[in-house]
Amino acid sequence: MTAVLASPARLLWILSAALVFIAVWVSPGFFIIDEIIYFLGIDAVARTGGFAVENGFDTFQLNDFKIWLLQPGTEGIVSQYPAGSAWAGAVLVPVLGGKALIALNVAAGIGTLFVTHALARSLFQSEKAAILAVVLLALFSFWPEYVFAHWPHSVSVFCTTLALLLFLRAMPRETGAFVPAVLSGLAIGGGMLFRLDGVLLAPSIAVITLLWAVRPVQVLAGGAVGLSPMIAVLAATNHAKFGSWNPLSYGVSGGGTDLAGHTGTGIAMLAAIAGLILLRRLPPIGPRGRRVLAVALLVGVAGVLLSPLAPYVWRLLRGVWAILFDATAINDPRPGIQRQPDGTLLYWGLPKKALFQSLPWLGVLAFLVGVSRDAPRRAVPVVLIVSIVWAMPFLALSWHGGLGSNMRYLLPVLPALAALSAWTLLRLGEGLDNAPQLVRVGIPVSLGLALLLRVAAPETLGQVHQIYSTYLFLAIFGLSLAAGLTAWPPLTKATLVMAGAGLGLGLFLSASDLAAGQIRRASNDASSRATAGISGPVIFYGPPEMYANAIGDPERLLAISFPPGGGGDFDPDLVEKACAYGYRVVMWDVLARTTGLPSGRFATLALPELTIVEQLVEITCD
Repeated sequence: MTAVLASPARLLWILSAALVFIAVWVSPGFFIIDEIIYFLGIDAVARTGGFAVENGFDTFQLNDFKIWLLQPGTEGIVSQYPAGSAWAGAVLVPVLGGKALIALNVAAGIGTLFVTHALARSLFQSEKAAILAVVLLALFSFWPEYVFAHWPHSVSVFCTTLALLLFLRAMPRETGAFVPAVLSGLAIGGGMLFRLDGVLLAPSIAVITLLWAVRPVQVLAGGAVGLSPMIAVLAATNHAKFGSWNPLSYGVSGGGTDLAGHTGTGIAMLAAIAGLILLRRLPPIGPRGRRVLAVALLVGVAGVLLSPLAPYVWRLLRGVWAILFDATAINDPRPGIQRQPDGTLLYWGLPKKALFQSLPWLGVLAFLVGVSRDAPRRAVPVVLIVSIVWAMPFLALSWHGGLGSNMRYLLPVLPALAALSAWTLLRLGEGLDNAPQLVRVGIPVSLGLALLLRVAAPETLGQVHQIYSTYLFLAIFGLSLAAGLTAWPPLTKATLVMAGAGLGLGLFLSASDLAAGQIRRASNDASSRATAGISGPVIFYGPPEMYANAIGDPERLLAISFPPGGGGDFDPDLVEKACAYGYRVVMWDVLARTTGLPSGRFATLALPELTIVEQLVEITCD
């Protein structure tokens, strides 16, 4: 093992080979409705070269056939997502079949391993930190779950991390800053063709450029030049899909891409940028000036809390606690989110975790309070600025991303946070010959306890994910803070052991999230295979991810109650129209009993290969 860690290339290729090997065996099933939408987009491009999805909406004129995430377009209903996955999938599906987008994510994941290594080395000039950063990302975080998925989060992580690395290469240059800045802009734009959240890197790059870039005009201009063609492609495709030239549109008002929902965040960002421009033009300030600035900031904060912006600030603080610290604090009234007697909160059956609950080892970052000046110049603030700016829109809205085990929207900042945490762990252990051994003591303790609870008391696993993980993070945070401020060796040793415990629990949670995702995918895949033999024309009513066999077949349609979120009622017109047009209507019996239709119209379908306990029924015509 030591030889592997001593050779960065060997480690990177071993991890890459592991990703490929695992990808061969993972389930091709769908986790969530979003992934079905991506494949419907692929089918549209492959079939017609356009974006219109065939799913019966034109025939039935019922919102149920928009399955929540298909939006009205210029030529019919279309996927709300950017066209990158559809274009890539149209090329890859004929070769790789149902695992085409998984293969794309694995390729992006391999790229992310190498780019994370390069990013950590660029930030901290430490090969050990670079190797450890890769290990933290690959083994101790929830990133692997999305490498083996259909939705393109892995592509977004790769493009964002690559863009940040290229930007960091442009920032200190006296000459030649323009070219890497152009490439950075291209990387951001390339990622946006798959997921629009890549745009969130641009404001942090602007902030860092205004603070520290040697040639800020060259860097900003280069970034704009690189980003512009991708923005033009997004605008053109959105115009073709929705009739809108807005490159950030999802074809619907409201939601995370509606700029009106981010007014407070936008105002804060503009104020911060204006302040940074002013600071850059002012001469360096001494200790007295810094004290005056601190007082001015405190007065400014007090003024904001008494201003009309105060509700936004309090909402932001609630979001910080819920998204970063404690997912049980999220207030979401949708029926799939249920509070449990033990204090946990299940998200469609999964104990979703806030960022620090998923990664309790991030508590070591509190050590930076006492030693941040030891870090290579500007590395710490760069990572913190990127992470904070990226997270701001999600914190302000307390948006957790729906069904899932973790905060997937924060995935793109994990490589940078892993790099910073790796350097911090190494700095924490400086001067101690047995630092690695101390960390290795903590790992099996927490991992073993979690595994023991999984076997002996599985009913407590929700608490492991959402309560015990919070306690462990806070313990690591408190010890790290004290160790950084006091530099007392016994305290430092205790902190290293506790950090190891954080890694052990992080490893357990990472494996648990991946396993939970695979179980759901395998179940949905089994359902799809079992229902593939049902002859059409047929409408499958209910979660579309359970009926993937309908994709690409115009006689097999997908429908789900509208409006989105699981709060809609069954529309009886759907059955009557289906009978009129000669379609069968099939759904799970547990769902059929909620429709209000008489039970005498439910005909149980005999599907011997179906392994799920519930039965499928067909709604008969009068």
